[in-house]
Amino acid sequence: MKFKTSAFVLIFIMTFLFLISNSFALTTKFSNESIQAKEAINQAEKDILEMTFKNIPINRVNESYQEALQIYSAQIALEEKGGSADYNIVMKDALEVSSVKKTALQAKDELEVFKETFMNAEKEVNLSEMKEEYNQIIISFNDERFEDTLVLIKKGYNRISEIQSSQTAVKMVYLTTSKTIKSFFVKYGLKLTIIGIIALILMIIFWKTLTKLRMRMKLNRFIIQKNAVNGLIKEMQKSYFKTKKMSESEYNIKLKKYEELIRDIDRQVMVLKEEMFKVDKRTIKVKKG
Repeated sequence: MKFKTSAFVLIFIMTFLFLISNSFALTTKFSNESIQAKEAINQAEKDILEMTFKNIPINRVNESYQEALQIYSAQIALEEKGGSADYNIVMKDALEVSSVKKTALQAKDELEVFKETFMNAEKEVNLSEMKEEYNQIIISFNDERFEDTLVLIKKGYNRISEIQSSQTAVKMVYLTTSKTIKSFFVKYGLKLTIIGIIALILMIIFWKTLTKLRMRMKLNRFIIQKNAVNGLIKEMQKSYFKTKKMSESEYNIKLKKYEELIRDIDRQVMVLKEEMFKVDKRTIKVKKG
C-alpha cells in the first residue's frame, strides 16, 4: 500500500514537472507579445460565447474577432520565420470585443427593465405618442448600437415621466372642474331651473315681437344700402354730365352695376315684407282666436 502510494505520488510529480517544462518550452518559443495576444483572443472568444448564450447579436464583435484572428495568424507565421511581428492591432480588436460585450450586457439589462417599465406605465397612461421612440430603442439594440441604446433608454424614461405628469395634470384639472360644476349645480340647480323656465316662457311670449323687430332692423339696413347706392349714382351723374370727369363707357358700366344692386336690394325688401306680412297675419289670427 505504501509503495503504491509512493509510486502514485512520484508519477504525479513527474507529470507535473513535464507539464511545467512543456509549458516553459512553449513560452520560450514565441514572444511575450504573441502570448498576450493569444490570451486576449481566447478571452474575446469567451466574450462572444457569453453574448450568444444571452441572445445578444454578435455581428459587430465577430468582425473584430475575425480580424484579430487573421492578423494573429499572420504575425505568428512571421515570428516563426524570424521576422519582427506586431500584435498591436490584434490586442486592439480583442479588447474591442471585451469592451463591446460589457456595454452590450449593460444595454440588455437596462432594456429589459425599460420594457417592463414601459408596459406598466402603459396600463395607467396613454403612451402612443412615444411609440416611435420606443421602437427606435429596440432597433438600436438589434442593430448593435449598444451605446445609443443606453442613451435612448435614459431619454425614454424622461419621456415617460413627462407624459405621466402631463396626463396626470389633465386628469386633475378634469376632476377638479367636474367636482366644481357638479357642486355648483347641486347648490344652485333649483334656481337655475326656475330662471331657465322663466327665460323660456318670456322667449315664447315675445318671440313674434323679437322676430318682427329683427325684420324691421333688416329692412332699415336695406333702405340705408339703397339710399347709399342712389347717392353714388347722383355723384356719378354729376361727374359725367356737369364736370365731364367721367367717360361715357365708364358711366354706362357703373350705372349698370348700380342699377343691378338696387334691383337686388328691392327684391330682398319685397321678400322681407312678405315675411313681415305673414307674421302680422299669424298674430291677428292668434288674437282673434
